[in-house]
Amino acid sequence: MRNLALLLVALVFSTTASAGGAARLMLWVTDSMGTTDGAQCALPSSPTRALPTRAPTLTEQDVTTWDAKNARWTLNPTKFTPAAIVSTLQDHCYLLVLDGKLVSSGVLLSGHSARLTGFDTLSVYTQNHAPYLQLTSGNHGSHSRLIHVDALQAVLGQRTESTQTTQR
Repeated sequence: MRNLALLLVALVFSTTASAGGAARLMLWVTDSMGTTDGAQCALPSSPTRALPTRAPTLTEQDVTTWDAKNARWTLNPTKFTPAAIVSTLQDHCYLLVLDGKLVSSGVLLSGHSARLTGFDTLSVYTQNHAPYLQLTSGNHGSHSRLIHVDALQAVLGQRTESTQTTQR
């Protein structure tokens, strides 16, 4: 079983690499949560969870800005329109891979959701018609904390610096 999972991971990375370079950030939006508490979205205790064989929903190429202070990553508003956000980036499960390592799985919720969860939560907000994401330890108000900020900074920080330099 472990060999099959490793083979699937290698297949995903080789497919991504052949499509124009290996992506350092890959996010898959998977099953709808429905009316559940999101327990089905949490990482299993086994580190051999197989990744989807389809292309990721987004990669670092879809990120236009990274705000390290608030750990927010803004997405390309052309690709992630309001309709796409509602149908794809809310009330679903997700898998997040950074530099080839599965670092988080949990629930994708609107940043304004009243749904309380103790699972990793990728909150989706919109500002100036552009969606941004923020990864926290759950969706339970002031008790939530930002997670994986250093790993996200390692992947998105350089891209943002070059983007800001280009825009000057």
